[in-house]
Amino acid sequence: MASSKVFTRVIERRGLRSEISAAWAISVRIWKVELSYPLSLLWFILMPFLWLIPMVLAGSSVSTGPDSAELARLTGIDDWVSYIAIGTGLMGLTLSIIWGTGMSLRREQNVGTLETLMTTPIERSTLVLGSALHNLQHGGLGVILQLAASTILFGVTLNAWGVFPALAVLALGVIALQGVVYAIACVVMVAKQGWMIVEFIGDFLILLAPTAYPLAVLPWFLQAASLASPLTWTVEAFRDALILGPGAPSLLTAALVLLILDAIYVPLGLLLYKRTETWVRKRGALSQF
Repeated sequence: MASSKVFTRVIERRGLRSEISAAWAISVRIWKVELSYPLSLLWFILMPFLWLIPMVLAGSSVSTGPDSAELARLTGIDDWVSYIAIGTGLMGLTLSIIWGTGMSLRREQNVGTLETLMTTPIERSTLVLGSALHNLQHGGLGVILQLAASTILFGVTLNAWGVFPALAVLALGVIALQGVVYAIACVVMVAKQGWMIVEFIGDFLILLAPTAYPLAVLPWFLQAASLASPLTWTVEAFRDALILGPGAPSLLTAALVLLILDAIYVPLGLLLYKRTETWVRKRGALSQF
């Protein structure tokens, strides 16, 4: 009788609090799986540095010091090492969110848990949201590790007063990026092996973003396209806040643009996800490989 009452309460759970609780449970479960494999933990620690170190070496080979007058002219920041270290840190976070979250349904399908999760009393979109929450934690820890190591090894200097504005901008950027991730999940549901699309979208967003170079060096048409990418505004404002402080001129503009992108991308991504999930279920292709 007691177990029946518990089951009834679980089935009747509704509301934002229940969905957040379910997303958190999914995030914790993914952590448990990842941490059970030592090589996964080693990859998590080393991978951010494998992106950063080649760029620092390339910059050192063409620069006589840590400062660049040309970079200062284009961006207002003369420390190219700090510029690259912060930008590549967010690149790792972006790839973690896009790959880990976009392929979340495929991962559940491969381990045989997708259909079971689809029968649970939660919103279907929460399955992707829980994976996004995990990858935000995963990628966020990678950013912290990379920035800490960059400060020790390469002398990167950060403005402590800019941490909170940087985190606020990052939150707005992650929300907009979640809309993109829902669209990617649609491709994975339909194409099954959608890793090519995930790879293309992730690399294209990073190409458009000023992670290791200013936007001014891109061709005009890519500069125009970059304005529609939440990653572009997030990287610029996040880095400016950590280097220039809370008075960085790009912060307010980036926050306003990201709010607009949030209002566009998240509802559109959710709509595409729900329509695609319904279409795939009607065709009986949800669990097909």
